[in-house]
Amino acid sequence: MDEGEAVLHIENVCRVFDAFTVPNSLNPLHPLGLVSAFLKSLRIEWKGISKRRSFNNGKTFAGDFVENSATIAVTVRTPDTRPPFTPTAQDGFQFVADPASTVSNFAQIGHESNGALFS
Repeated sequence: MDEGEAVLHIENVCRVFDAFTVPNSLNPLHPLGLVSAFLKSLRIEWKGISKRRSFNNGKTFAGDFVENSATIAVTVRTPDTRPPFTPTAQDGFQFVADPASTVSNFAQIGHESNGALFS
């Protein structure tokens, strides 16, 4: 944190659920929505320090933060449709972001305390 650097790396651990509409989100057959993508990999690297900020509301939230930039590499794939569903054009579609071209204009990392951990 002192140098404004951090890395988040995730592989093959997430399914992205999306209900698309409120009625779908209340459907007991799909309580989490429908699987709309598989997160194959995600890597975010924060680097540099453009500004430091601290905040404390004295009651429920406090934190020290570093504003910097980040690069993001992500690979996401939509699931293959299996019967009885109707195949669609996005079956097995894969999106890969090039980290060299996905640099954020604003990023922030920090340490915070809130809720039961505030004290």
